[in-house]
Amino acid sequence: MACGGRGGTGWSSLPADLLLTVFALLPSDVDRIRFRAVCAGWGAAAAAWRPRPWLVGSRTDRSGRGAGAMSSFWLSPSGGLLPFAANVPPGLEYLSSSSHGYLALSDPRISPKAILLLNPFTGRRVHLPPIGFFRKWLDLTTVVLSGDPATAAEWAAVAVGFPTTCLAYYSSATGAWARLDFRVPGYAGVEHYEGRFYVAFKSRICICEVDGDAPAVIPLEHVVDADGDASDDDDDDDDKLPGVGRRVVDTHLVECGGQLLLVSVQDDVVYNSDDDIVDMAGLAVDDGGNKGQDARAVEVHRVEWLGDGAVRLVRVLDIGWNNLFLGRNRAFALSGAEFPCCRANCIYLVDRQGHPDGVVRVLGMDSQWRRHEETICPDDGSSSAGWARRGWFLPSY
Repeated sequence: MACGGRGGTGWSSLPADLLLTVFALLPSDVDRIRFRAVCAGWGAAAAAWRPRPWLVGSRTDRSGRGAGAMSSFWLSPSGGLLPFAANVPPGLEYLSSSSHGYLALSDPRISPKAILLLNPFTGRRVHLPPIGFFRKWLDLTTVVLSGDPATAAEWAAVAVGFPTTCLAYYSSATGAWARLDFRVPGYAGVEHYEGRFYVAFKSRICICEVDGDAPAVIPLEHVVDADGDASDDDDDDDDKLPGVGRRVVDTHLVECGGQLLLVSVQDDVVYNSDDDIVDMAGLAVDDGGNKGQDARAVEVHRVEWLGDGAVRLVRVLDIGWNNLFLGRNRAFALSGAEFPCCRANCIYLVDRQGHPDGVVRVLGMDSQWRRHEETICPDDGSSSAGWARRGWFLPSY
């Protein structure tokens, strides 16, 4: 389609709001890619469109073997999850969601396994070498990038496995993975924030120091307020928040509104009765859907920088228009004002990761918000299959 015209009367002169309306109604992502390529005016109009978050995953057997079919869901404006066919080449399995619009995939027919970063819209592929020092490739949970490989002159990545016996650091300058010692008995959260990688487990926050000859993970000093809000990393019970007794099952680092948040997913929520949950300020809570499942609580802290390698954790009681998307891979924040399909001041938590009846719990930071959960990966009737890997993904055109 030509984008010219005399006197500004051609296709390129169509109003931006009209172009955006047409763009949002296109039936496929391939059509949206072609739309943006017509001319600069159409590309600028399309850039104002906010893609909906996806939930993606791979089906495997209980032993972790078998290239599973990809599962893909839109987060719809009504708040539900609608299945659709993602533009992912057949034969690849989902490892995790990465940043800057890339999925981390692998080809199960090739050994040793290597990571393929794929932008499902542009089709751009970035091949990364195998990580020889990870114990189990099937347990790769997170790959976080410092920049978009399509535009950055140099970029880096940090990969995390489960259980976390170490981190893997990749530099595009060297084309190789380097080992970063960081051993924890669970899932670690990673975020690239203001030019550096940070990693967290429970209440411990560390910085990835990669500029020298010997890459390392350096713990940041915790400054405890007078109310004792921060926990002691040397305590044997540092998997529980102080004074509460709730066990931290997942930890995430999320950049939100220019700030770095430490987000902990907890269980053992205290009940008043079988139906009611104690109102705990600053906790988004869920009662497990009254189905006999574990309850969940999510607590949010802002990381306050004090200088000289010290930080303070400040409790966040309200995230405003923002939403947090949490799963056992990269977590991210979106604004409900810019992404109208998202409910404001809510947390979208992927739970029951390795079960066929896995759910997304939508938790409100406002204790008066009605709790609910949705089934997103129904069992196909096979006792040997399950959605062993799934996570949130934010596409980028």
